[in-house]
Amino acid sequence: MDKTKKYQIVNARVEQASGGPDIAILVAEVELKPAKGAPFFYTLVECEGAPMIYKTESSVFDWWMEPDAYESELDDLQDAGSVYEGENYDELFEDHKGIECYEGLRYLIYVMRASWDKAEAFIQATKGKNLDEIEIPASDAEVEWKSA
Repeated sequence: MDKTKKYQIVNARVEQASGGPDIAILVAEVELKPAKGAPFFYTLVECEGAPMIYKTESSVFDWWMEPDAYESELDDLQDAGSVYEGENYDELFEDHKGIECYEGLRYLIYVMRASWDKAEAFIQATKGKNLDEIEIPASDAEVEWKSA
């Protein structure tokens, strides 16, 4: 991580957007505030283990929670393109050059992949802290990638 640039975790959340008879779609979002510059959001949407990660100036979390109400906004977001999209996280772990605040993505992936209780406790324990002040546990996806 670029140690010269600090990022504060303003807030984070994770929720299941759909499920039941449908395929579960999980959504996680973190708001990061750089020491200099405007805050931004990373939003991770995962369906059957396949991630899509978006970087936006404002939260898009609710769009994924209520996709029917935000259909045109989601279309525009998807047309604009994602920071990362793949069958799994392997390529992101392998090559993340050029992605601002990769540790913020690791944070988000951990929150997404941890149990609900662990994710909530981690968010509460880290909110308001700088990313370089906390140790982000490796997610199950990162552990699998390292052992492959």
